[in-house]
Amino acid sequence: MSPRLKADVAPRPRTPQLSQRPSTVAILGLAVFLTVGCFDQVTAPDTESDGRVTVINDDDVLAERLTYTDEEILIDPPAPAELNGSAVAMTDGPALAPSAVDLTLIAQLDPPTVNGEVVQATSISRRNNNGFLVSYNARGDAFLGGIDYIREWQGRFPRVRSSVRFGDADVSAVALSGSAVYAAVGTNDVTYATPASVERLRVSDSRMRLAENSRQDLSSFTATSVQVTDDAVYVTTGDDGALYALDPGTLAVLGRYALDDARWVEYDEEGDRIVVVQGTPGRISIFEAGAFPGGSMVLLDSFTFPGADVPESKSAMDIAGGKAFIAAGPSGVQVMCLDDGQIVGSVPRPDPDALGLDPSVVVTNAVTVDDDLMFISNGEAGVYVAAGAEEWDDTDCDEPQSINVLGQLRFSDLQSANHVDYRRGYLFVAAGLGGVKVVEVDITP
Repeated sequence: MSPRLKADVAPRPRTPQLSQRPSTVAILGLAVFLTVGCFDQVTAPDTESDGRVTVINDDDVLAERLTYTDEEILIDPPAPAELNGSAVAMTDGPALAPSAVDLTLIAQLDPPTVNGEVVQATSISRRNNNGFLVSYNARGDAFLGGIDYIREWQGRFPRVRSSVRFGDADVSAVALSGSAVYAAVGTNDVTYATPASVERLRVSDSRMRLAENSRQDLSSFTATSVQVTDDAVYVTTGDDGALYALDPGTLAVLGRYALDDARWVEYDEEGDRIVVVQGTPGRISIFEAGAFPGGSMVLLDSFTFPGADVPESKSAMDIAGGKAFIAAGPSGVQVMCLDDGQIVGSVPRPDPDALGLDPSVVVTNAVTVDDDLMFISNGEAGVYVAAGAEEWDDTDCDEPQSINVLGQLRFSDLQSANHVDYRRGYLFVAAGLGGVKVVEVDITP
């Protein structure tokens, strides 16, 4: 059975394993007459549903879940015991002192409700300033999930533009490319041989729509992550799964490579390669991008790293300067040179005993880097911030990384930090049942 990858840091076994607002909104006389030629010129209806998927584009309804704030987020420096006495994360002095990073919580997005259950935020996807996506799934046995599409408004404050509810699927991860949203899901659709699948929804005028919605079934229990390049949509599936390359338009399978416990996929643009994190044990598999000989893929290298040894757990990754920054569960963050597999830096997981938490809920499940800052989600231990001596893109791949842990971000109501994404001065935190936190990051030179 493959991982459900719940937004919990330590996903529970489920029958099978891995929560939104009732999706019983009536569809009153809404008809959408679309052709491929005029698709982008048609105004999206406020609400549309096919009985399985509901799309909400009503600004008033969407705004009810979003709260604007102006709250300073403090950084609590870690005690030595909290970092297990490790000196790895405290090398050569920081590029930034804690006082040089000012954090302001500017918005909070409540999680939606699907069929009477509040769902939990599982991942954030943002690769440019055109907006970002949030994925949601359900705790327990229910297959329920959703996607929010959010854009920055007036340069600083975000606005929810569109939201989707799935009555038959959890969503583990999402990706946006041009006019399409791709979702890595697990579904209870009995017509599928296994629950893992990928789903595509069209986007027009910043609104998601049901028109031209399509799905592709995959192997294993759930799709765990998704990434899009110009050539293909890359999707990972779990324990008995694979890395898939799909045609972005038709979702036809271009290539497939069997990989056990495949947890996360990223595109290394600098090296033009596809990088996959695998667990139990922790491994990185690297593939040539855009190459699908005989319907397979070209494996370039495979390297091991410490950690990622908790079954059915998330291990997200970010890439900068030819280096993979890997969320390695109990082994914290591992920084790997993708050219030779050398571990060139690390940040230990916070010590659960020092925090008074059960070790099962303190798991490093995601990491994000930009400029010279690193944000780390550690489940119920919250979000930590670290600084490098230089910008991550500027350090050589095989150069030992100087990393200084500045401390823990102090949120008043953080449920569980399940994913983080930091780009261009904004930090987004998928906080499980706590929804999404949007933090403005101001760095003093």
